[in-house]
Amino acid sequence: MTETAKRDEAPLLDEADVAAYLVEHPDLLHRHPEVLARLELRHECGDATSLIEHQVRVLREESAGLRRRLDDMVRVARQNEGTAERLHELTLDLFAADDLQAAVEALRAGLREGFQADAVGLLLIAPSADGDPPREPIPELVEADAPTLTCFRPLLERGRPSCGTPTEAQIRTIFPETEATVASAALVPMIDQRAVGVLGIGSRDPQRYHSGQGTVFLRRLGTTAARVLDRLLHRG
Repeated sequence: MTETAKRDEAPLLDEADVAAYLVEHPDLLHRHPEVLARLELRHECGDATSLIEHQVRVLREESAGLRRRLDDMVRVARQNEGTAERLHELTLDLFAADDLQAAVEALRAGLREGFQADAVGLLLIAPSADGDPPREPIPELVEADAPTLTCFRPLLERGRPSCGTPTEAQIRTIFPETEATVASAALVPMIDQRAVGVLGIGSRDPQRYHSGQGTVFLRRLGTTAARVLDRLLHRG
């Protein structure tokens, strides 16, 4: 039997049936308060509005607002859970890297695939040469006093990620080879025992990264990347 046929055969309730059921089950609304919250219970007061009606209306509006807030909290919690899981996977990939180039590639791939970044840029600050072994010659490596870092020095001094619209100088410096138009970006200082570099995560969407968003996960990413990359930089 089709669903349509089942509905056609189902008995139809009229108001008398509903009223009779409520009389037989006087505790129904007590057991289902969500039904009561949606009923219109009017009090005859002429042209005036009953105080009880007004209070019920206010309570319904407050209840609807609380439901929206709860829905928003659940949505954010789910997003944070997904972000934490992807950050965990990226962390494992970084620590599994055998050399500096492999770690850089793991970082780029993880951000592009797991975090849907349209562009990923990286600048690594070479450690002091005194007593250090030879370093791997990779294009992301710059000297600590290089002019390349000029537009990022305030970021490194603050030690906190910055989200929003990057400057033209920052785009040219940290995303030199990207074909995507970077309309917004998260710029993350990688700092552990020292300033190790800057990580750039770019997006075509101008609203993807903005100044009002939280940066807890970005800070964790910056610290983790700094720990791994600095160790590999000193390994040579």
